[in-house]
Amino acid sequence: MDSATRERDGDESMCPMVLLPSEMKYQIISHISTQESLSRLGQSCRAWYEIANAELYKRDSREYNSLAIKWMAAYATGEQRTDSAIRTLLISLRWGGQIDAIQQGHPRLDQDQPLAGDLFDASTALHFAVFAGNLRLTKTLLDMKASLTIPCSAPLLKTMDLEELSRKVSYFQHVLNGYFWPFGAAFPIFLAFLQSDTDMCELLIERGAGREAMIVGPDNDSKVFSILHFAAVDTTADNRQWQCLFDSFRDYIDEPCPGNHKYTPLHLALWSGCTQGMQIAVEAGADKEAKASASRTPLFMGIMGIPRRTNAEEHTRCFRKFVELGASVNPEGTSLLETAVRSYAISPADYSLMRHVIDFLLEHHVDINRSSLRSDTNVVNEIIEGIFYSEDDIRGVNSLKQLLNDLVDRGLNLTISEPRLPSPLYRVLCHRQAGLESLVDLLCEKGATIHEHEVDSAFRTWCQTSRLWETNAYDAWWRHQGQEDEIFLKWCEHPYNAWWWQHVKHISSLEVSRAYGIAFHKSRKLYDILTHLPLPAPWDGSLVKEAFRAKQLWSWRLVVQREFEDKFLATWSSDGGENMIHLTVRKYAAESCYSTADAILDVLYLRDKGVNMSSPNSHGQTPLELLLRSDSCKDDFSEMVALFAGKVHKDSASGPSQNSGLE
Repeated sequence: MDSATRERDGDESMCPMVLLPSEMKYQIISHISTQESLSRLGQSCRAWYEIANAELYKRDSREYNSLAIKWMAAYATGEQRTDSAIRTLLISLRWGGQIDAIQQGHPRLDQDQPLAGDLFDASTALHFAVFAGNLRLTKTLLDMKASLTIPCSAPLLKTMDLEELSRKVSYFQHVLNGYFWPFGAAFPIFLAFLQSDTDMCELLIERGAGREAMIVGPDNDSKVFSILHFAAVDTTADNRQWQCLFDSFRDYIDEPCPGNHKYTPLHLALWSGCTQGMQIAVEAGADKEAKASASRTPLFMGIMGIPRRTNAEEHTRCFRKFVELGASVNPEGTSLLETAVRSYAISPADYSLMRHVIDFLLEHHVDINRSSLRSDTNVVNEIIEGIFYSEDDIRGVNSLKQLLNDLVDRGLNLTISEPRLPSPLYRVLCHRQAGLESLVDLLCEKGATIHEHEVDSAFRTWCQTSRLWETNAYDAWWRHQGQEDEIFLKWCEHPYNAWWWQHVKHISSLEVSRAYGIAFHKSRKLYDILTHLPLPAPWDGSLVKEAFRAKQLWSWRLVVQREFEDKFLATWSSDGGENMIHLTVRKYAAESCYSTADAILDVLYLRDKGVNMSSPNSHGQTPLELLLRSDSCKDDFSEMVALFAGKVHKDSASGPSQNSGLE
């Protein structure tokens, strides 16, 4: 013993505190309230060291969740500090310390800046040792039966202020679509994973760690996220860094993640475009056609993820490689082509890479005519929707038209419309957007059809679109004597007509009446076509009203001379109580081109059909009174007046004049 030691021992032996009996020492210790004061007392002399230290660790275990063990584990960097941590661990256990001590109900998700107390209350010594990457201390804790099934919570994860770790956490938050945010409770293996510590992961697995990585969801409905879901999307790892995880948890390779989507690790690998994760998952036996919610396969997720990633080219490589490894481009119940076209059609310029994906699918024999079972669309409708959406983007519209043309050339069948969807041609015809003529032409030329129930409004649109019936070389088939049937058949088979003609028997009388109304306002040529078609009879009253409203005089004169059902002309009247002679007088007064001679012929024809020339309307006005109030300036106006006065010659009723314009 050296002189200093002898001097210190001598000093301690003379100190009154040292000479106190044990009972009094315990009494004094019971009045010391802080751990810091107890620690200083224990360091003051040997006589107090053991008794103060024992109380210090007992209180630590009883009141502070064995903070000493956790504190030393958290700062155990290097061999010397590890030795100290292990000594502290042994001493604490001797005086009642708990290796798995953790406070229940601590703050988890809603605290942005955790306090130090929260940090240590929320985690065990094993969490700190794993997080620090201290293999030696971790082994020691595991040898002492430290639990691998206790998760640490948000406070420890939120201490990760290193740039690389923060970037990795942000990446997982983004890729896993909200599951990783807010922070959930993490198991030790996930802490090692975040540190890219393969050796630590292997140690934990060797000692019995499960696949559980993180608890997600609210406390009352929490579920566990598998470490394989994270490993499958980790693009920062070396090519085979996480092989140990897939090898060890091979039985869980197809386990769906919690939540409604039910994605497997392979789904997420394709979604994130992680080629290495995809390859390792496939090698581990992952089901390449696993169905998540809405029958989504991993390849479907790969297509969905491409437009949403900044690394779209790498994502596309992952997609292509997956197909090369045997993924089906024609999964049951889903159309991958439809999915790709939908993404491309949103913005062909921004998602130009999707056109390459579409071509890739076609090269690998994707079923071009398949529709998804649960979808409310198909390939053609998606292209058309994109054209409508890109109305002001000429290049985008042209790109989509070219895609449609290419798909038709590759076998897309437009002649059969999906029963549960509106027909593409019908949608285009009824869409009031300029510049769609070429799209209509393309659909018609490629044999596009409409549904039977769409024929009424589609036929009306056909009548309103003059270029569809004006440019047909066979539009006057009735004039080809001896060849009427042959020419008419050619007219019916014309691309502009075939799509509605096949449903002609289902066109209603109402629509035929409307069609005649369109003709009255538009073209005599259309009227002639309608009269020679085997259509249902139009409503007589509708014809009269539309012809009267039309600006073209020929419309009215044709209706006047038309053969109606018996007694129709004699009994019909407008809402104002006016018969057709009233209306003829009004037309005569309003139209300068309506000659007196033609008007007289029309009135006499109506009279002969039983129309009353002197019948008053609802205001008590006869046709003659209407005529006299018209103030017509026509030179032969008096002849019209004479007609109603009964002074017209009988031979005037012989028929229409040569210049009547009815032919």
